[in-house]
Amino acid sequence: MDLPHYWKSLPAESPLKGEYAPPAGGEASYWVSVAVVVLGIATAASGAVGLGLAVIVAGVVWGAVVYRQAAEAEAPLERLHDSRVCLACASKF
Repeated sequence: MDLPHYWKSLPAESPLKGEYAPPAGGEASYWVSVAVVVLGIATAASGAVGLGLAVIVAGVVWGAVVYRQAAEAEAPLERLHDSRVCLACASKF
């Protein structure tokens, strides 16, 4: 049986409810990265091209870091959705 479906069907007082609970998922917020890139574009447009490009690169790097963290947080959830549980012995596989 699918582990997520089995977990949802367990009663709240079941000791397995906590053991099979899904891991906390990460949230990706790219707003800071986008704001930094826009700030870099505005800085470059105002005449400080070198500083503007540096700020743009910093925003892009920050966006890549956020993307990587979100992908790493999503991996345990993907493994959970691929997991099965044995109804006879309650083992995960």
